[in-house]
This record gives sequence, structure tokens and C-alpha cells, in this order.
Amino acid sequence: MIICLTRGKSSMRVPLRLPATPAEVREVYAKLDTLDHSGTTRLAGVVSSVKKLEDYLSHVELNDPSEIDKLNRLAEKVNVMDGKKAAIFTGALETETVNGLDDVVSIADSLDSYVFQPNICSDQELGIFLVDTGYIDVPERLRQYVNYASIGAEYYSDFGGAYTPLGYVQREDAAPKLDTDRKTVFTAYLRAGDRQCVLKLPASNAGRDTAKRILQVEEFWEMELRELECSLPYLTELLPQGCAFVTDADKLALKIEGMMKTDGGLMKYLSALCVEDPSTFQDALDIACNINDYERIIEGTYEYGQSVLRRIGADDEIIDTIDGYMDFEKFGEDMMNEDGVRQTEFGLIRRLSKPFPSEQQGQSFQ
Repeated sequence: MIICLTRGKSSMRVPLRLPATPAEVREVYAKLDTLDHSGTTRLAGVVSSVKKLEDYLSHVELNDPSEIDKLNRLAEKVNVMDGKKAAIFTGALETETVNGLDDVVSIADSLDSYVFQPNICSDQELGIFLVDTGYIDVPERLRQYVNYASIGAEYYSDFGGAYTPLGYVQREDAAPKLDTDRKTVFTAYLRAGDRQCVLKLPASNAGRDTAKRILQVEEFWEMELRELECSLPYLTELLPQGCAFVTDADKLALKIEGMMKTDGGLMKYLSALCVEDPSTFQDALDIACNINDYERIIEGTYEYGQSVLRRIGADDEIIDTIDGYMDFEKFGEDMMNEDGVRQTEFGLIRRLSKPFPSEQQGQSFQ
């Protein structure tokens, strides 16, 4: 971060890179003394990664060199900001009422109090986001008729915030909490011609529209999938490489998202992948689409033996009657072999439509 200082009526500017040492500050103020010994010292320019920061600091008076301490503190934060943090700071400045250097420093100290929604840079995109996250409940069949810009504008008017080139910034306590904690399954690196963008999958409506706008395509399927990065470690190891279409990747991401909302759902899919060992991404997608054809076994051989009896019609009274006269554990182990139950590192699993081929004799299900 670099500031330019001037004094009195002089048009000369003296630059100072921040953070600065006391000696560097004294040197700059000595130069200012040669311009005007008694005039007001003020900021005349700011160069930093935070857009419009200069607008909020121009003409700030710095008659006392100790005031530079505040700017040093600000520079220490600004100099390490990445693009996202700089966008949040820019939006926060536009959101709040700023009356001088103290307010700017205070906002820089409290950026964790703001939320940032990437790729939302207009009322239209905010409206799509609000519908997509369920803040506004709109049935899928009616979405093509919705005025998204109007929804976004109304929300903006009610709860404030600021659009930046990278996204929408808002005070965390200024509005209802939106469901933005959607788990990212894949990160898709997309291309169309010489244009590129990144899209998190499963894709939101806002994300799709933004990607289409960046890549200048009309349809989602027109995007070329250059690379697909999985965020789930075990899944990364089990999924075949080489997904050809972003639509397939998004479909699988949606399926996996649903599995993660079901107790043991993802573990069942991982177990199925272990046994089926799909050779293509499409095969892995087919397994996900037919996940109800698999059953995850969470019981031991003793309980499995009893559940098989219930499956063929025995009730609890019959099972209680034969208890002590039947080896449920041995029966359960035999039935596991017959049902094609397979042991994986994620648990036991069987296929309902057609049992998995039996593994070598003597497999233990303990």
C-alpha cells in the first residue's frame, strides 16, 4: 500500500510506502516541510488492492506524524488481502457510513462480520441466488416466469449490502441467514473457446448463469470440461478419471448431495464403488442412479440371520421360540454368502437385484 502526502496549497505529492518505519515517516515529513512549513498535511492519493479505498481516505488530515500509525495498521491488513478479502473490504466500505480514517480502520478490523456471495454482482443474480437457496420459494415449473431482478432489488432495498466486481457483500447481522452451506462435491474447470471459468458442483442456478455469461454460451452442456476436482478424499480414489461432460458431473454431484443427507447414504455408495469397481465415470453415475438397488448391512451375522428369517415370513414369536435351538450366527454367515454380501472398508453391502459373485470360501463377516 502506497500513500501520497501533500501540504497546504502545494500540488506536490510525496509518496510513502506502508507500513513505514518512524525514520521513513520523519523523512517524508521533512520533505513536506520544504513545501509548506505550517500548512495542513493531508492524504492526496492511495494505491492498494482495495478498489475505491482512495475515495474514503482522500483529504484525511495527518498533521501529527503519529496518525501514520493508524495507516500502518491498515496497510498491514491490506497488503496481505487476497482478491476475495479485498472485495469484502470494498463492499464493506460501500455498505457502511464512513467518516474518516478511524472508520476505515475499524471496518478493516471487523471483516469477519460480513458475508460474501461470489459471482453475485447485480439485482438479477441476487434474485436467482435467493430463489436457488430457498429464501423465496418458487416451484421449478414457474421459474422461467419469475422477475429475478425485482426479487433481488427488493431484498437489496430491505437489507442493504454492496455489489462488487467479484460478488455481493453484506453485514452478517443485517439480514436473514441464507442456506449457503451447500457442500461442494466437485470443482469443474470449464472452457469455451479461449474463455475459462470455475464452477462448483452441484451447480446452483446462479452459478450456472454466471458460468454461461462468462463463457458466452447459451446452454450448460456447451461448456467444455477441462478438469474435474473432487472434494471428498475417499471418493477421489474410487471414481474413474476422465469425465467428458459437465452435465454428467453435475448429475453425480446432485446424487451424492442427496446421499449425504441420508444416514449412511454416502457410505453405501462408496461400498458399492469398491465392489463394482466401475471403469468409466458413466458407470459410476449409473451406480449412483441405481443406489436403491444396494443395501448397506450394519448388523452382525447373528442379527442378519434373524433378519433373513423375518424376510421369509417368520415373526418375532417364531424367532423367540426357536432361540436357543438354532445357531443364528452360523445361519446368518451362510445367508450372507448366499446373498452375495461383500465386506469393504466402508462396511458390508449387498446388491438386491442380482447378488455379487461370491468371494473365496471362508470369508468372515465378523
